[in-house]
Amino acid sequence: MRDAKRDAVLERASRCFEDVAARTRLLDGIQWSRKTEREFFHRGCDEQPEPTYEIDEPAARANLEALDQLDGELDGDDPLFTYLRAVGHSYRQANEMLLSVGTPRFYEISLELYGGAATLALDHDTSNLDLARHVARRIGRGVGDGDGAEPLSAEQFQAELETRLAHEHPSLEVKVVLDDDLAAKVIAGAKRVRIRAGATFSRMEVDSLFVHEIETHALTAQNGLAQTRLPFLRAGGPRTTRTQEGLAVFAELFDHSLSIGRLRRLVERVNMVGMAEEGASFLDVFRYLTGLGVEPRDAYLDTARIYRGGVVRGGAPFTKDAAYLAGLAEVYNFLRVALNEEARHVAEVLVSGRLALDDLELLLALREQGVLLPPVHVPRWLRHWEGLLPYFAFTSFLDEIDKPHVDKYGAVVRTHSVRPPPVAPHRG
Repeated sequence: MRDAKRDAVLERASRCFEDVAARTRLLDGIQWSRKTEREFFHRGCDEQPEPTYEIDEPAARANLEALDQLDGELDGDDPLFTYLRAVGHSYRQANEMLLSVGTPRFYEISLELYGGAATLALDHDTSNLDLARHVARRIGRGVGDGDGAEPLSAEQFQAELETRLAHEHPSLEVKVVLDDDLAAKVIAGAKRVRIRAGATFSRMEVDSLFVHEIETHALTAQNGLAQTRLPFLRAGGPRTTRTQEGLAVFAELFDHSLSIGRLRRLVERVNMVGMAEEGASFLDVFRYLTGLGVEPRDAYLDTARIYRGGVVRGGAPFTKDAAYLAGLAEVYNFLRVALNEEARHVAEVLVSGRLALDDLELLLALREQGVLLPPVHVPRWLRHWEGLLPYFAFTSFLDEIDKPHVDKYGAVVRTHSVRPPPVAPHRG
């Protein structure tokens, strides 16, 4: 039986989150302009960049006031209200970040939302940086994405995405546009994918970024938009970032489109966040990347990702890029443990909108109650259920057995040996 008061609060919260999400736009607010880039290169790449931000402070303060008013209606220990308070707190943090750009406070909130290089990943003694270094050791250096083919221009990449979108069933209503001021190479919203004008793309990036940006980010956003009673799941707030980025990278991994070069960039970003947290300036990290052989403009854009909104002289970066690998590990581990023959609905809930793994238990209950609807769009990895389930069944077994040890020459050393037959006691 439906609770009228509970339903009214849910409707009020949904409207509030939708309004706040539309006015927040954190990534757009902290993006560096092309002018900042031009001035950096005009000065010979020898001076710290001087980004400026155009933050709509009245809108941010209005958002905080609206969230305060909503919070007053969410008292009590109802699990739904606890979840709504968490979503509201996430939007509060995003708006507080906008009001504190260029200061150490920006970093403090970022650390709470996304974690940092030293944040623990999966267990009590493994940090994000530990995970990144482990992956780096396994994949090595010097192998990139290239297959010898000519790279695609932004316009060619745009055309490739549009062609692939035309074959999606049911169709995803996504417009692909070029953006002169974009810091990232590609960003996906619910119905629009933006590509950085002037960027180039390897053939493998066509596969990986289609899976990442469209078949994950745009897909989960549109599934959230289709939720009649929980439409705010089209965005979900910054607290969902770690899970959503992990889910997107997992989709690349399962699709076999996660190249060594791309994985190495994800690893390097965690390292860069760690450097910045330890006090490295923008120039320090930029020079570190160019020293590795990264082209200067690519090095600038990669470094700008870490320092946007933060302190360019070091110690207070934007830590979102530390969340990708950790999110992948969390999503992979969750699917490995949670999925069995009867649990396809668990995976369906995971893609029913933009949400965090911490929300799964409540959202499963809401699906049982008919509040959360099944997803309209199902990603390829989930459509391949018959292949996904055996894969995790086998890998979950492997996690229970002893791992082989590899010596410094790459040879496998057995972790156990065949015992010799017992020697009969000497009878003398």
